[in-house]
Amino acid sequence: MVIVFDLDDTLYDEIDFIKSGFKEIALYLKDDKYYNFMLKEFKQNGSGKVFDKLIENFNLDISLNKLVEIYRFHQPNISLDDDTIKLLEFSKNYKTALISDGHYITQKNKFNILGIEKYIKYPIFTDFYHTKKPELKPFKMVMEYFSNEEDFIYISDNPKKDFFAPNKLRWKSIRYKNSNGVYKEYENNAKYEAYNKLKIIEILRKINAKKIQ
Repeated sequence: MVIVFDLDDTLYDEIDFIKSGFKEIALYLKDDKYYNFMLKEFKQNGSGKVFDKLIENFNLDISLNKLVEIYRFHQPNISLDDDTIKLLEFSKNYKTALISDGHYITQKNKFNILGIEKYIKYPIFTDFYHTKKPELKPFKMVMEYFSNEEDFIYISDNPKKDFFAPNKLRWKSIRYKNSNGVYKEYENNAKYEAYNKLKIIEILRKINAKKIQ
């Protein structure tokens, strides 16, 4: 059995990375008011135009590209919570992989700072391979890497794009309905759904028990 994880809003709350990035920008600009503005704008209107609005509102003499660079490449202040560590420790009994979208260096930084490398056998950062979910390619890469395995499970938070490929490939899928996540209001399209990490462990145990029978 191969347990495959998403990263953002699955193994940690992405809002923590967002806040960390905003704080880094505010530090660069030498005023906390910029952090408060960005966080308020993000909560009201999402991430799309936060930096544009920041420059416009404060008439800042800084390029959009510079703000994006600071945000993407900063060393984030993020961590794994206790239940996530329990889930990852449980998963070490099986083969493990990760499939994560997003800018390659940004995602790799998160992966390293969270210390996930000791739990994940085969991490795939889709940007590096010029693919992304919901494309089949990264999921097929996992199947090729673990070619001796028959059972694959994908654990993620995003019904909008994350489960189409694994469902099509006849994987089992578990939606982590993260109460802090962007996609918490979306209807589930995974085989299973869980509201916490301990429930995911319970589901994995049941899946494995059925496999053994």
